[in-house]
Amino acid sequence: MSVARRAARGRAVALRVDAAAKVNLVLRVGPLRADGYHDLATLLVPIDLSDQVAVRLRRGVRGEVTCRVPGRPELDGAANLAARAAEGFRARFGIDDAVEITIRKRIPVVAGLGGGSSDAAAVLRALARAYRITDRTALAAIALDIGSDVPFFLERGAAWATSRGERLTPARVPRLDLVVLYPRDSALAIRAGDAYRWLDAARQGALPPGRPSIPRGGAWRPSLTANDLQDPCFGRYSRLRELQSYLEVHGASPAIMSGSGPTVFGVFANRATARRVATGARRRIGSGVEVHVARTLHRHPGVTPWKSPRSASSRSQKRNSRPT
Repeated sequence: MSVARRAARGRAVALRVDAAAKVNLVLRVGPLRADGYHDLATLLVPIDLSDQVAVRLRRGVRGEVTCRVPGRPELDGAANLAARAAEGFRARFGIDDAVEITIRKRIPVVAGLGGGSSDAAAVLRALARAYRITDRTALAAIALDIGSDVPFFLERGAAWATSRGERLTPARVPRLDLVVLYPRDSALAIRAGDAYRWLDAARQGALPPGRPSIPRGGAWRPSLTANDLQDPCFGRYSRLRELQSYLEVHGASPAIMSGSGPTVFGVFANRATARRVATGARRRIGSGVEVHVARTLHRHPGVTPWKSPRSASSRSQKRNSRPT
């Protein structure tokens, strides 16, 4: 019996996933490959800054994939990575049930925090649970077709990613308290492809880099922290270097750009210190920068059944109306 036929016999399903952002504690970039990608060795860590992704299936009702991002109409529709994930899942497993996706955005967009990739993985995880799909290889293949970061968000937690980002090795990272600074100025938005091109241009005439590798044992330590994309981006946008310097002056060790930027984050000794620095940053840096206090996660949030406030209120009223 096909997955679609099994699903058609069930009731409608609504699932919710908190889609966590990520930061790169390490991003080493090797030479450009023949396929247009670079060999990487990057340490990806989920943090507790997250979007909320709701997936509703109309089982037994043929339909399309729809995707809405309330308040961000430019992110609606088939081009959203979350919608692409649902379409890839349906094509791979022969499903034609209607899928409705709603994303409550909190992770900044085009920020180097992996928000779109995390939303896509959240949809794959929700659909895999709804249809009882356990083929991790197939799910990873769908994820990689969407983007290099997406397979990471299907895994358990912090991981070293190598090759173009699809080869994942679990990493040991202690719980870290962060201050995350995201400049909202659209002039500072950096597309990942541009950041890699700037790095390639900066390397012209120099000895080609070797293939990056992960450290023995896979554990992170502050001395490993580096981002090869940072200097080319800082060279074009001095504002980003200013944000990094602000974090360092106020005690961050280390402070670094995440991914292809423009987000910059700093690691602090504890939550109280991070909150204090964040409060000061909101006053001194200005309204053009989003300031978040975040903490690294040991694992990605799970998938849960969605319950509307109205339903919860109705159940509460029923309980309260029962005779005692």
